[in-house]
Amino acid sequence: MIIDIHTHHPAPQSEGIVNIAPGDSCALEGQLYSVGIHPWNSLAAISPEQLETLEKACARPQVVAVGECGVDTLKGGPMFRQLQVFKAQIEISERLGKPLIVHDVKAHDIIVGLRRDLQPKQPWVVHGFRGKPQVAAMLLQAGCWLSFGEKFNAETLKAVAADRLLAETDDSPLSISDIISSLSAAAGHDLLATIQDNTARFLGT
Repeated sequence: MIIDIHTHHPAPQSEGIVNIAPGDSCALEGQLYSVGIHPWNSLAAISPEQLETLEKACARPQVVAVGECGVDTLKGGPMFRQLQVFKAQIEISERLGKPLIVHDVKAHDIIVGLRRDLQPKQPWVVHGFRGKPQVAAMLLQAGCWLSFGEKFNAETLKAVAADRLLAETDDSPLSISDIISSLSAAAGHDLLATIQDNTARFLGT
């Protein structure tokens, strides 16, 4: 039962998708992974060979999502390179038919613009979302999903459509059960079944 869409906790994580870098091992039996190049890792140029290694990793059956990848206006490499690497991973997501886990730090307009321009068929989730309801509405209207972790805006959580809501531990010390309990308390009703069903739909399972 996968209910944790994005975690940096080391495997095994029976309820979660473990995020790793392209060169990391994803051989643990029964564990699901996501693989991507984080925008913080775009300080140096990313070679075609690195992107080829990434795509080969993402093509493995146990890798069920591409990312995390995206745009960070506060950290990482120059913006032209962040966009270049992000677009390359969007293309990998589309070629492999696997959803995209998006890192978005003060880059909402860029994310929305890319979805509008590229018209991807695969779903995107903005992970660790803490923004205001207005920002959430903009991303949701563009077709994104939103994943909530330990820190979140309760008013935003209440405003998100139930069918576009996911949960994650990311690098929090809390368990995914604790985080979903916290989200449920803020929403005023139990979200476990909703998040379980949504995660399965997001992953196409």
